Amino acid sequence: MRFRAFYLFFCITFFILPVKAQKKTKILTSEQLENQKVYRSIDEAMYNKKRVYRLNLDGQKLSELPDNFEKLKKVQEIYLRNNNFTEIPAVLFQLPNLQKLMLGENKLTEISPEITKLINLEELDLFSNKLTTLPSEIGQLKKLQKIDLNWNSIESLPDEICELTNLEYLYLDKNQLTELPNNIGDLSKLKEIKLYNNKLANVPESFGSLNGLTELNLSENQITDIPGSIGELTNLLTLNLFKNKISVVPESLSGLINLKELNFSSNEITSIKGNSVNLPSLEILNLSLNKISVFSPNTDKLGSLERLDLELNNLASIPSSVIKLTTLTYLNLSRNKIQKLEENIGGLNALKELNLSENKIYSVSKRIGNLSQLEVLDLSSNEIIFIPKQAAGMKSLKEFYLSDNKISSSRKKLVLGYFPDAKVSL
Repeated sequence: MRFRAFYLFFCITFFILPVKAQKKTKILTSEQLENQKVYRSIDEAMYNKKRVYRLNLDGQKLSELPDNFEKLKKVQEIYLRNNNFTEIPAVLFQLPNLQKLMLGENKLTEISPEITKLINLEELDLFSNKLTTLPSEIGQLKKLQKIDLNWNSIESLPDEICELTNLEYLYLDKNQLTELPNNIGDLSKLKEIKLYNNKLANVPESFGSLNGLTELNLSENQITDIPGSIGELTNLLTLNLFKNKISVVPESLSGLINLKELNFSSNEITSIKGNSVNLPSLEILNLSLNKISVFSPNTDKLGSLERLDLELNNLASIPSSVIKLTTLTYLNLSRNKIQKLEENIGGLNALKELNLSENKIYSVSKRIGNLSQLEVLDLSSNEIIFIPKQAAGMKSLKEFYLSDNKISSSRKKLVLGYFPDAKVSL
């Protein structure tokens, strides 16, 4: 009899009770979690600690959390943004069910290696803090899907961050990164990576393995060369390399068959040739603020291009390759060295906006009147003497800028007569 009683006690202690304990810490699905109340007071949360799954304490000027905070065993989401924390409260590491930890806009200077205790963490927001490094232990957070490190002062990333094989979103805008781990391509599930405004001088070749990327922003860095592997990112829709030190656009980019927007503004490019921008899905191409004197790319695949920006370059004439882009609706050639508006301009009959201001244009072809869809034309700050009467063929014109030219008063009156319904600035 005593043996049976002992056996029963043994079973209850070692089998039944643990099952009940597991039920108490069951993790809700995202759908179930969405229906849970969001608590916004520590006192209310502690009073209802067995019911708290979501806690939002944003903007409450907190610098610490109460010791008994660890009793919130069921909590899965905690928002502590815009407070005064200088370190991640250690009590948070005792909440194993935590999936979302939001600590943006605090004063954190480091991340404790103890963060590895948060084995279920999926999202970590550390936006706008004072972090300079990440612990190598970060790679142990195997369930992490999103980490926001924008607006910190991080100088380097540990190689171990590339062990986060479930990571989909990695945000690193406005930091001090000078390089990336060579094996960053191991983050095979990555959908977004933000690297705007750092100090990167190059991009690892392994970047080409991140074929889940649809947007890549590497603007405001110090990049001089683009690895050929970038052309393997066939799902990429947007590539932004604004304000770097790139002098050559490689032909390897021709592999970006789905790219819709390409921005190389503010670099050191002198020429565009070959298939470097000959992309079948490209709609927007920005090459402004470079040193381009030769623009002769292949255009046989550029059947979707609508917007081309070549402002502030060294073009002496409108390139014939531009005239072939008959799908263009927007063309900016301002601040170049163009002298003539020649007859071939009339071939761009889909144009709605044309900017040729601040050039050296003294002659305007009568074929300009063929631009029947044009709504905005800027020829200001040139050396134009007269506008031919055939220009009146621009029936859709709404705005015409001609100030700071050499047109006489009598010829200005003629121009006004050509466009009685447009706003004409002389």
